[in-house]
Amino acid sequence: MNQPPRVALIIETSVVYGRRILSGIARYLRSHHRWSVFLEEHELGTGPPAWLSHGAWDGILSRPTDRELADLFRQMRVPVVDLNDQHDDLGLSWVGSDHAGIGRMGAAHLLERGYRHFAFAGFSGEVWSKRRSDGFQQVVQAKGFPVSVYESPWRGADTPRWDEDMEKIKRWLAGLAQPLALMACNDVRGLHILDACTRLGILVPEQVAVVGVDNDEIVCELCTPPLSSVEPDPERIGYAAAELLDRLMARKSPRPERVTIDPVRVTARRSTDALAIEDRIVAAAMRFIREHAFVGCGVSDIIRHLRVSRSVLERRFREQLGRSPQAEIRAVQLSRVKQLLVETDFPLEHIAEVSGFDHPEYLSVMFKRVCGLTPGSYRKLHAKGGHKS
Repeated sequence: MNQPPRVALIIETSVVYGRRILSGIARYLRSHHRWSVFLEEHELGTGPPAWLSHGAWDGILSRPTDRELADLFRQMRVPVVDLNDQHDDLGLSWVGSDHAGIGRMGAAHLLERGYRHFAFAGFSGEVWSKRRSDGFQQVVQAKGFPVSVYESPWRGADTPRWDEDMEKIKRWLAGLAQPLALMACNDVRGLHILDACTRLGILVPEQVAVVGVDNDEIVCELCTPPLSSVEPDPERIGYAAAELLDRLMARKSPRPERVTIDPVRVTARRSTDALAIEDRIVAAAMRFIREHAFVGCGVSDIIRHLRVSRSVLERRFREQLGRSPQAEIRAVQLSRVKQLLVETDFPLEHIAEVSGFDHPEYLSVMFKRVCGLTPGSYRKLHAKGGHKS
């Protein structure tokens, strides 16, 4: 009886990106023949395990590959698929994200919102961050807009203390023109930027819109406000890498191949849920609406908070957004209603209560008028597993 191939998986388990690559590998194995897999838990950046060079491997999938490790693989004469994001061509078959494409997708998302001032926050010395920055700048500069870039080390002896880095980020942000559209190289960097905005009293997204990368749902939802994020496709990377390794182990791929995987989409959350707004009064009103719409605020509450006349507020909303403050309140409330209808099984009475509507009957009338469906029909149409708009 033939034994399954012995495959070493040198892939970090500590971060969501590595775990999603492993998920893609598992999906490939479920629909193909099995491997005898060797994997141990470790963090991103950890070197290869001591047992790697002592095993009789039929194949290896490796994320921390560098030139030294690539030389070791060649000495071992074992089929390898390289998954690293830090080094250029090491002479091995490689599968990974289109990092420049990720940057381009982030730029397109922000350009759609009408911004004219742009920035990128990355990590110095990280090839994947540089490529995302390059892709972002390529698209933005092609539209005639400059891009301000901030970088600091992420790992190693030169990594600044958290408070020192935060002070530098704050000084950088404070000197940039607003309204500003900013892309962070990943969700962790996005968290840094949003924290700096909070400390500076900068309104997000009204004054600074921020998009990250990786769509790590826990990190994104921990952000204030929740962080929009470009979603790469690490599951597809894992699947494609396993598929390629199978070909290498079967000697069906005579020369190294390079497979680049496109990003999937931008998952939009509140950090980019705004158009570029030059008017400070409208930006402040939008922030007030987003913070108070779900407790039933009205236009009179906005007027008292901002100390402006109703006519001034109405005129500036029409000029900047083409709609009234009341229409914006209803749009924010109904967006919340849609989310709760799709993501929860809350009864309509509770949804109305937590979305700023006094009565579920009025919510039903308003929802049908704006959306063309009853809340119940909308929930059935967008039920989990069905079509999502």
